[in-house]
Amino acid sequence: MDQFTIPQVLREASDKYPAQGVWADNQFTPYPDLLERVIQLAGALDQIGIRPGHVVGVLDVNSLRHLELHYALAMLKAVIHPLNFRLSLNDLEYTVRLAHDEWLIVGPDFMSLGHSLRHMVPHPLIKPEDIEAHRHADNKPLMTPIHENDPYSLCFTTGTTGRPKATLYRHRDVLLSSWQMVHHLALHDTPARLGMNEVILPLIPFFHMHGWGIPFIAPYVGASVVLAGKISPQEQAALIYRHGVTWSNMVPTQLQALLNVLTEPLTEPLKVLTGGMPITAGLVRRANERHVALSVVYGGADQLAAAISAVPPHTALSSVEQATVLATRLLPLPMVEIRVCDEAGHDVPHDGKSTGELWVKSPWLPSGYWHNQAATLSHYREGYFVSGDLGTPFPDGTIAVIDRLTEAVKWENQWIPTHYLETIISEIEGIDQVAVLPVMSPQWGDKPVAVVQTRQAIDPEIVTAYLHDQALAGRIAPIWVPERIFYITTMPLTSAGKINKADLLAKLDQLPEYPAV
Repeated sequence: MDQFTIPQVLREASDKYPAQGVWADNQFTPYPDLLERVIQLAGALDQIGIRPGHVVGVLDVNSLRHLELHYALAMLKAVIHPLNFRLSLNDLEYTVRLAHDEWLIVGPDFMSLGHSLRHMVPHPLIKPEDIEAHRHADNKPLMTPIHENDPYSLCFTTGTTGRPKATLYRHRDVLLSSWQMVHHLALHDTPARLGMNEVILPLIPFFHMHGWGIPFIAPYVGASVVLAGKISPQEQAALIYRHGVTWSNMVPTQLQALLNVLTEPLTEPLKVLTGGMPITAGLVRRANERHVALSVVYGGADQLAAAISAVPPHTALSSVEQATVLATRLLPLPMVEIRVCDEAGHDVPHDGKSTGELWVKSPWLPSGYWHNQAATLSHYREGYFVSGDLGTPFPDGTIAVIDRLTEAVKWENQWIPTHYLETIISEIEGIDQVAVLPVMSPQWGDKPVAVVQTRQAIDPEIVTAYLHDQALAGRIAPIWVPERIFYITTMPLTSAGKINKADLLAKLDQLPEYPAV
């Protein structure tokens, strides 16, 4: 391989791992057959009219067709734009307009939504039957030379802090970030280590940073992939048992739902890479009870991967300390630099106590947002991405991500690490999920309040008594204890599956401060 290009990944997998491949709809496609299907698909899209430089929106679940499009569009030097079908129609239209999509390829589950977007693109919708009508062995595309610096994809943020923002990534950017996750998981003491002959079930949608790079990671390491569309946690568990899944990725809310249906520990351990929001100790404990081993990844569509939880090398820790580090502390990926800066842009001490904003630099970091100069000037400075996330650096090189700057709690000029407080609250039996939110106090700044999702009625005095005990034990400061505890049956989620704290704040006055009995 003399260039980091997407199609070359599948060509190498076809030669090196001919027995591995993709499970979809109970059919197995080995990598050599997948390569042939991709070439035919590229020929079909060429016949339909897709040309180099065209931006192509793809509206589909994690299907075999969607996976193939990652490679076929690259062969044509087109730019793939995976559409986030969980966005509102207004935001979805905004992303199509901003990306200047020339075509829309629509899966069978989204034909109605596709027709709602049809007026925004200059060409007809491409439906599955249109593709199959042109896909055949003799229909080979005219292969145009591809360079690793050619544009490959447009990835959008999930729009939780305003309008979705787009970043343009090259072939080399997507591959380097994906592969560095593999290397990091292998180099360090990480439970979710990826190896040859894994069976991967990606539960992160392809519209979210290409499912965290799985279309490029699986063939790179020689792993097989099990693809599933919109399925319930019960169906996810059935796939894990049926195909012997050994590795998966999912956000913590998905993990919580999966653990709820795993009534018995798994017979074979399942490795899970999770992220998108801080993970609590209670969730880690429940995962361990079900033989699910967790690693945590940090990053976003505007920076791709940046850090994964790991025990630093040459560090002697007890098993309890290791579990704490792996649940809460992140180590930057190889070739990634993370600074933790104060408001003046100066580095804060690496003492495990100081807090600042995370600045990220990597070889795959874009220079800014696509067609959004104001957001670019705000978030891309001096070669770094200014994340808007608060973190605490430790002497061993790890970083604890505390919260979004816009959602953090500041009391008497002190940052209250909401993630750590959420972790403490999650230790209480019966609490599934928890969110700590800031409520403005005229005199002292923000006051923390907690919203908990429970499986059963819990006396609020049990929660506050437990937190006061933890304050007496020195685990938290007394001022961290929330004065009010709210209850909710189901947490509101963003389009990426994270707890929507902005939505919780908006409806806080409507929530009960006592459990429904």
